[in-house]
Amino acid sequence: MIPNKNTFCVAPFNSLYVGPTGNITPCCLFDKPTKYKFHETEDYYHSEDLNKVRNNLINGVKDNNCNACWKQEEAGGDSLRLILNRTVGKDITQSINNLDTKNIKSFDLQLGNLCNLKCVMCSPKWSSQILAEININQEMKKFYKHGNLKQNEFNWPKENDFAKWCEKFLPQSIHIKLTGGEPFINPWLFKTLENIPTSQKEKCILHFTTNLTIINDKILNILKKFKETWISVSVDGIEDTFEYIRFGHTWNVIKKNIDTILNVKENIKLSINCVIQAPVLPNIVNMVNYFDTKKIKIRPIILTSPKKLTLSSLKEQFKNNIIKDLQNYKGYNQEFINVVKSVIKDNINHDNELAQECVHYLDNIDKIRNTNFKNIIPVDCFI
Repeated sequence: MIPNKNTFCVAPFNSLYVGPTGNITPCCLFDKPTKYKFHETEDYYHSEDLNKVRNNLINGVKDNNCNACWKQEEAGGDSLRLILNRTVGKDITQSINNLDTKNIKSFDLQLGNLCNLKCVMCSPKWSSQILAEININQEMKKFYKHGNLKQNEFNWPKENDFAKWCEKFLPQSIHIKLTGGEPFINPWLFKTLENIPTSQKEKCILHFTTNLTIINDKILNILKKFKETWISVSVDGIEDTFEYIRFGHTWNVIKKNIDTILNVKENIKLSINCVIQAPVLPNIVNMVNYFDTKKIKIRPIILTSPKKLTLSSLKEQFKNNIIKDLQNYKGYNQEFINVVKSVIKDNINHDNELAQECVHYLDNIDKIRNTNFKNIIPVDCFI
């Protein structure tokens, strides 16, 4: 069978996403949550629902669960479908004709909410530290969509069942993406990676999204054994701005850990993920200049939730001044700057209600964390 190239996606055949509560779908953008957990991979892979998705994508039908990719492609973007097709979908014939979990080669593992930071834009769903914080400070629950979650919903990555699942499936992979929470603090992860056969390591690409609070020779020596390792480091500003947004981290530690990776001349590639949000904007030029000097690419992540931290909460004049500051930029991270300017223009109008919500939220976390947002962004930028 020759699949329709306009709709076909390899994900339902050879990829698997494990979400923060252990549920599984073909990819992280799949709309419909499934009832299946990671330990039910066999049942899920052969389920009627997943077979329906496969048939739609093979036969030219744009499955509704894949709307994120259809919208991205309609806008002229490079969707996850297209990326997966060209990276892990080169030899898909066997997977189509012989459905078997042994054909799953790409794994996207969101390892619960285990994290050692309390980032200002994050939520209990992605940070065990924030969940613990709001359990102590009950009045903070009103600020979070997932304020009533229980920590035991996210503890599955630490259990022996998941470690055994990884031992069964990861040795067949050619791509493993690991996020969290914070993957580098997972207690068994690197032992599991080490146990992947050498012959498979040489075929496999690892991709970490990390706050890089931790890096050491033991970790690096394991990563060097794989075909490639991509490390996407979460950084939003430098110095005081960085320490405020990535609360619990320090600028000196992140600088040192980035330099440690840059000194590895082998197969480890590093880039920066920056979340474009209101507290980042005043420090954006300094951050770009810093990473330009190191020739490190910055990848933009456009914040859409929580809305109070989006650029719409900032005054129009302030945003116009930022655009003016960026107008003559011609440096290493031109693509990032272009996206920043575009996002500012798309959110140029000031939403006073969001601004007041933002200030109220930041004031409240400042009281708990003994911080002061006004040190990085003046309150008159909001109201």
